[in-house]
Amino acid sequence: MKRAIIVAGLMTLGLTAAIAQSNIVEQRQDLMKQFGAQSRTIAGMLRGQAPFDLAQTQAALKTVSDAAKKLPPLFPESTKGAEKTDALPTVWESKAEFDKLFASLDAASQTALAKITDEASFKAEMPKVLQNCGTCHKTYRKS
Repeated sequence: MKRAIIVAGLMTLGLTAAIAQSNIVEQRQDLMKQFGAQSRTIAGMLRGQAPFDLAQTQAALKTVSDAAKKLPPLFPESTKGAEKTDALPTVWESKAEFDKLFASLDAASQTALAKITDEASFKAEMPKVLQNCGTCHKTYRKS
């Protein structure tokens, strides 16, 4: 009887850990989707497909900055190899460098937020922010 209780407890613990791991992956994927939505809006403005909008730009930069701060802890070692993720093992093999990219993205977003006042400054500063996204995707994300 004691053995059955111990086994049941261990199984529950394992299930709880799997659910927690899944939740972490879902949280980071949600934040990445927010990045994507903001990037599409910004890219449209950069390409001239949508008019420059300072309020949208500021909102996008705030979203990116906020998410960049939240994301590093959402890549714990326990999620390495998790299903339904595009994160490459390189994330955990070079975790310090990976985390630095988020810090760089946050810093670039904050700088752009302070400097962008019109379309000219937008076109000068926004590529610096988006460069961080490309660097991360090339190194740490499945194609």
